[in-house]
Amino acid sequence: MAVARRALPPLLVAVTVVALWEAGTFHRLLGVETYTLAYPSAIVRALADDWPSLLMHTRVTLTEAMAGYALGSLSGFVLAVPLCELPPVRRALLPLVSGLASMPVIALAPLMVLYFGFGVLSKIAVVVLMTLPPMAITAFKGLSSADRHLQDVLASFAAGRPDLLIKLRLPWSLPFVFTALKLNVTLSLIGAIIAEFFAARQGLGFRMSYALDTFDMPVAWATMLIAAVLGVVWYQVVVGVERMAIPWHVSIRSGSA
Repeated sequence: MAVARRALPPLLVAVTVVALWEAGTFHRLLGVETYTLAYPSAIVRALADDWPSLLMHTRVTLTEAMAGYALGSLSGFVLAVPLCELPPVRRALLPLVSGLASMPVIALAPLMVLYFGFGVLSKIAVVVLMTLPPMAITAFKGLSSADRHLQDVLASFAAGRPDLLIKLRLPWSLPFVFTALKLNVTLSLIGAIIAEFFAARQGLGFRMSYALDTFDMPVAWATMLIAAVLGVVWYQVVVGVERMAIPWHVSIRSGSA
């Protein structure tokens, strides 16, 4: 019942938006033609007619996004440990990581294509660069915010720095880590799709770019819809893992996660 209550409001909003869209309300309000804003029924027909091709492109994009997500998130977490434990490393690298987080993907994508070529590696590299900084900064915040009183208690039992890291800092940082993992879901898909816009022969970004160039708006919107569904499903998977990994956290017990 709780799941149904959470799902009902966004479902009602989605149904209302689609109904107004299909009725042409947005076309009249925005003053756009059907060849620039496809109707939902046309998008559904495009999905049905072009499904084998769209499925192939979806697999490519999902592979790039998930590989970059895993590498970037893992690298960011590993980097957060010395950022927390070693002040010289923190002073040297934290400003650089923060600067990398502000770099626009539109600038990164052409560079990665130049360095890694037109294949999958360049798209994975873009995703890694987009997901590493949020994880590093957020995990560093979690590791650094461990309760001082608990640290004193462990120290009174002769706990060394490795014990403090493993038994206190790492568990304490998990809610922060999952926050970054959820954020990185969106960044991974955005990074992979935008990178495919610049130089790709496969992927949702490539298919979307071609559809826009040829004014095939139903297919363009179909690729956007697929990307949105991928993002929602992937995000919910991460939320499910979070609920199993940290059931003790207040956000999980209160049902707000």
